[in-house]
Amino acid sequence: MYFGQLKNIKDKISLSLIKTISYRVFASSLTFIIVYFQTGHIEIGLALSLLELIFKPFLYFFHELIWLNIQNGIKLRSKNKIGSTNLTVELMPISKLEKEESFKQRGISIWFTGLSGSGKSTLAKLLEKRLFELGYKTVLLDGDNTRLNLNSDLGFSLEDRKENIRRIAEVSKLLNDAGIITISCFISPTNEIRDLAKSIIGGSNFYLVYTNSSIQICIARDPKGLYKKAIENKIPDFTGISSPFENPENVYLEISTEGDIDSSFIALWENISNVCIL
Repeated sequence: MYFGQLKNIKDKISLSLIKTISYRVFASSLTFIIVYFQTGHIEIGLALSLLELIFKPFLYFFHELIWLNIQNGIKLRSKNKIGSTNLTVELMPISKLEKEESFKQRGISIWFTGLSGSGKSTLAKLLEKRLFELGYKTVLLDGDNTRLNLNSDLGFSLEDRKENIRRIAEVSKLLNDAGIITISCFISPTNEIRDLAKSIIGGSNFYLVYTNSSIQICIARDPKGLYKKAIENKIPDFTGISSPFENPENVYLEISTEGDIDSSFIALWENISNVCIL
């Protein structure tokens, strides 16, 4: 979020600079013409127009910066005021426990973390299919699908990744409160980001599953051809290549996904099936 705001400010500063230069070139040319016709001396016209061209852009540019900061300050205060005074927590008529009892399941979040190509999405899809076949109510949240719409305004810097996870965690919490099991597949590369998701969803409802596969195996698989592009510097901020991945701490379950997928799913199911039951 912060970097997005910073880029916006930089764009406005660049526009102010372009406006400053173009305006002064035009105005100084006009000054030269007026002075020349009034005095008949080219050197006087050039001297005055050059003085304007050198000194007045600084005054105009700083004037633009001052107003830009004032505008941003007004917008920030307005945003904070709206967010803090006009919102209240709504009490729902049906509790989470009542919904869980109706569905005969727990409203929890099963959160898959791991490198791209480590098998997160494959295991998550198999898990949702098995749960659905057994009559459980589930929602699968995947990084690619949520970025196409809900989080289409975010990039892949660590700050944007943090905001991406924050939004997904809030969605997961709403679904959990409705008694739904959410299965989330997100690289979520740092412990800070994973802890953020856990703090939003709640520790008792958050089950972190680490699909552990080495970067070498993931590169060899490269199901979407992303590693190849990242190594060729065609994709910036790619986890494991140009952006860091921290090994998760305090995971509920760590699964080695370097072998066959059937063995990995058996290990997953044996450990996760019971936590879904109310």
